[in-house]
Amino acid sequence: MAEKSQMDKHLQNSTFGAPKVNPDEQRRYLGTFRERVSLAMTIAEVNDRSNLDAFVTEITAHPDYQIILNGHIAQADLAPYMKLAAQHNLKFTIRNDIFYGMAADDYGLIIASDHAINDNPITLAKKYPDQAHTDTDTQKKSLLDKLLGK
Repeated sequence: MAEKSQMDKHLQNSTFGAPKVNPDEQRRYLGTFRERVSLAMTIAEVNDRSNLDAFVTEITAHPDYQIILNGHIAQADLAPYMKLAAQHNLKFTIRNDIFYGMAADDYGLIIASDHAINDNPITLAKKYPDQAHTDTDTQKKSLLDKLLGK
């Protein structure tokens, strides 16, 4: 029982598929690894067209990177990003497997390299705080905040 035979390995791969490295990380980052990501935008950020400026800034700075789009986003919301990618001669891929998230805080767009770059930060709100538009301004005030007049 020390080592599996070649036949055992082949049968296991045929039955269960080839083993993947960090499958949870790959699902979160639309099929790529965190270390390759330059910019990550949530579905809510992709749906907000005011974030296109930050997207253009990033793809202009990295013309050799690839764009990965979450296919669970409406085509009308993805169209401006695909158009800009085509104008800048960038490759883009749409991933629509069922295990990619559909919630507003799941990633909807990833700009990634083909090798490890270890960029930090990668989220839109942290990388481009002056250009990122989020819904934090429109949050409801709590009852305590209303009473205290904050």
